[in-house]
Amino acid sequence: MAFEPRTEPYQRADDVGYAVSEFMWFKGRPFYPVSALVHAKVAHARLSVEKGDEEDEDNLDILFRMPLVAGGHFFEIVLRSNEGTSYGGWVWGEELEILNEFVNGYRVLAGKFDDRLIRFEYSRRFQRYRTIEPLPVEKSVFLIQREAKPYAGGRGLPGNPAP
Repeated sequence: MAFEPRTEPYQRADDVGYAVSEFMWFKGRPFYPVSALVHAKVAHARLSVEKGDEEDEDNLDILFRMPLVAGGHFFEIVLRSNEGTSYGGWVWGEELEILNEFVNGYRVLAGKFDDRLIRFEYSRRFQRYRTIEPLPVEKSVFLIQREAKPYAGGRGLPGNPAP
């Protein structure tokens, strides 16, 4: 997936801006500084199972690769469709892969970390992407200071020996 340093006009639309304001905050507190958004790389994809006009930019989902923290990136997701625009959650990893598999009407995403794929599936209940697997980092308000809370086992995932 190619992430670009510049954005297209449809990626800067007001509806996208409202969804971006959701991920700039976490649990009622600022999460990212504005500079993180300025340095974010942007890509688009069609994550929904619904077929759409590939030329219709207003229905392309937008993914923001935020600056590196704790050995990986938070990939923030903005979902767009004819029904509107919403914040779609986040994925974490060194790289992002879009799998050719659908759950609850959306593609499965995978964050790559230490040569392992961590699956993120769309949750109808939460209306966001979530993972059921343990993560090597937690999204917490303490990341504002750019400190992560790694698992006690080191960089590796629980159940995997650290390299």
